[in-house]
Amino acid sequence: MQYIFLTDVDGTLLRRDVHLPPEVIHAAHTYTARGGLLSLCTGRSLLAAREIAAQLGVNAPSILYGGAEIYHFQEERCLASFPFSWDVMQAVRHVLADEPDVSVQVFTQKRSYLLRRNQKLEAWGVLEELQEPAVSPDQVSGPILKIGMCCENPQRLRSCRQYFPEGLCNFSFSSRTFVDVVAANCGKRQAMEYLSESLKIPFQAFFCAGDAITDLPVLQRAGISFAPQDAMDEVKAAVSVVVPSVKQCGMAAAFAYASDCLRREADRTL
Repeated sequence: MQYIFLTDVDGTLLRRDVHLPPEVIHAAHTYTARGGLLSLCTGRSLLAAREIAAQLGVNAPSILYGGAEIYHFQEERCLASFPFSWDVMQAVRHVLADEPDVSVQVFTQKRSYLLRRNQKLEAWGVLEELQEPAVSPDQVSGPILKIGMCCENPQRLRSCRQYFPEGLCNFSFSSRTFVDVVAANCGKRQAMEYLSESLKIPFQAFFCAGDAITDLPVLQRAGISFAPQDAMDEVKAAVSVVVPSVKQCGMAAAFAYASDCLRREADRTL
């Protein structure tokens, strides 16, 4: 049986102040050397995920933009994309006008547009997605895959939900102070289903790792799931195995666990 490992990035593989540890990279390569498929499952953009995919040796299609795109790094091509209708920019303009404390980022495949910064985003946002100066909504161009917002006050983020209709948008808190919005027909769960169908891999042959509420849909469907010790309590309660924290290279243990499963599977078929 073919196995695949879907792993979240931020808060699971690494934190902003912690680079991808060599122990984790080595464990990931050991897993793929045993024949396992490895995929990122992240809210990050293509640009911000590329180096991590290269370091880990990702060898299967990855889930990017919170499920709005399936991208194969080895083949350098997009397999599926689920953009918003352009009407979503009206919601973005409402947030900019009515919620001055909320940062706003708009993601297309080719570029991340920073419309408004705040201190929370500067402190915890993905560095690769914060390099360019802020622009106006009129400068956004191309199909929109994801909208990211953050604020120190979660109530201000909850107020933004009114601008993103449930039938058109999937509005999810990735942490207490960060929100990801993708189109209603996509998300990490739907992307996992796409991979299961296209690769002919049943859900019980998925390993999944994550730390946030947005990871729960894939963690709950996987055969074996992992969360770091410092993940949200609801996430730790839902997974098969809790591994050490990011700073303790916890994902090395998760990849080692998956490698051991593959070794035992190979022994049974001899």
